[in-house]
Amino acid sequence: MNDIIISLGLFFLAALFEIGGGYLVWLWLRENKKIAFGVLGGLTLAIYGIIPTFQHANFGRVYAAYGGIFIVSSLIWGMLVDKKNPDKFEIIGAFISLVGVFIIYYTPR
Repeated sequence: MNDIIISLGLFFLAALFEIGGGYLVWLWLRENKKIAFGVLGGLTLAIYGIIPTFQHANFGRVYAAYGGIFIVSSLIWGMLVDKKNPDKFEIIGAFISLVGVFIIYYTPR
């Protein structure tokens, strides 16, 4: 159980860095913020690329499972940062993606 908590923590930490870095680049290019936003976003995205290497599975499995976590994290980001609540179809889709995460990553082999 402890391993699951650690790996989920790594998945959500990676999502925070990927979404946060992408958001900073978005602000730089779409909202005409200073280039420092883009540079910080690029550095944040580089850190995101490192975090999944701490997972204990192979690259393909880690990134397949991470995709589901990214979906959920993006909706949470939208709620907290963009103040946009997900509709019922987004919630259903996110739930389905989490089921996929648990099948892909946590099913015993």
